[in-house]
Amino acid sequence: NLGSKVVIQKIRSKRHYSEEKNLLRKSIITKRKRFHSKSVEHPNNIANNLIQYLESKTILKEDTKIACYWPIGSEIDTRPSLAALNEYKILISIASTENNNIIFRQWKPNEKIEINKLGIKLDTLEIKDQDIIICPLIGFDKNLNRLGRGGGYYDKTLQKYNKAIKIGFAYSIQEIKSIPMEKHDIYMDTIITEKIIYNNN
Repeated sequence: NLGSKVVIQKIRSKRHYSEEKNLLRKSIITKRKRFHSKSVEHPNNIANNLIQYLESKTILKEDTKIACYWPIGSEIDTRPSLAALNEYKILISIASTENNNIIFRQWKPNEKIEINKLGIKLDTLEIKDQDIIICPLIGFDKNLNRLGRGGGYYDKTLQKYNKAIKIGFAYSIQEIKSIPMEKHDIYMDTIITEKIIYNNN
């Protein structure tokens, strides 16, 4: 009947998007790995662009809460950005993967960080009500759509913190013409690369 056809059509459409995204992920990750191995200065450039952007928005006020990620593999190295942010009187936290969820836990220099199969794990104080969330990504387009790893961790988290400013970190070579978006996908407010700051303002 008509109802069954609509359901089947939706399932097939979703499967098509998933397959398309997986192909994109593989292609971009391969490019990112090659670029990452030659990108010694790029994390510093991204850190400079981040501070430039935040200062232009007068966001770096005392007690501002900024959540970031700890890099894995060929993700943008956030350590220069964390060092730069640490110069301000703000509350910094790192995304800790726990029970299939992201928990933002307080970070200070020399904090013990465990890297496991799920990602990053910290045992520090949980910080809620983030003002800014910095996310890793695999691909992006000029409309600030984000392609993640496919686990949905960040989509769930960003929905929860929907008032936070969402910033994606990427190399310029991770930009593609168009990201296939689904209903649950969350776009970024800003994407920062080693060359350009993309935002919707």
